Amino acid sequence: MAPLGILLVDDHPIVRSGFRQLLELEPGWTVVAEVGSAQELAATLLTTSCDVLVLDLNLPDGDGMVMIRQLLAQRPKLAILVMSMHDGALYVQEALAAGARGYVSKRAAPDELIDAIRAIERGEQYLDRELRTRVAAAEDSGEYHALPELTEREAQIFLLLARGHSVARVAATIGISNKTAYAHRSSIYNKFKLGSDHELRQLAKRRGLVAAN
Repeated sequence: MAPLGILLVDDHPIVRSGFRQLLELEPGWTVVAEVGSAQELAATLLTTSCDVLVLDLNLPDGDGMVMIRQLLAQRPKLAILVMSMHDGALYVQEALAAGARGYVSKRAAPDELIDAIRAIERGEQYLDRELRTRVAAAEDSGEYHALPELTEREAQIFLLLARGHSVARVAATIGISNKTAYAHRSSIYNKFKLGSDHELRQLAKRRGLVAAN
């Protein structure tokens, strides 16, 4: 039986090293490559195949949510597991909606990463134990509808702006013109009566869409 090939994507070398050591203790698993940026990932995938891609959402040159969609458009069978410090229910929902098969917080115990890869290898969806509880609570409370005032595209742009993206980067990330991105931002500002991206980020924090600090 061919070994399970895993590709690690995280911009912190010490984190990748720790993950590699943990994963390669499992019989039949091999880390085929580890990279620290979206650009490195794109170059690596030209010459390296993998079964499971473990992806950090925060890369210096790419938005993780957009990357998930782009990767699956090119490789529909690729199993993507998000491993991130962002453990809010809305991040989890967005990642799963984009096509990720699993989501594990970096605060989770090491065995959760192993369990997650085993599950998604079988074609199952996996959330770590704490996230399962948090997501269930969010579904019950209606937290997933934190931006009911916006269209789907506006909500996507709102979240990118809330993470600190410039309008130009938002446009490049989702493949629209700067003019269109500015128009969407104006619509968002009008709907929430905002005057700046700073006010937008404050609103995002109040609604639990980004970390408070």
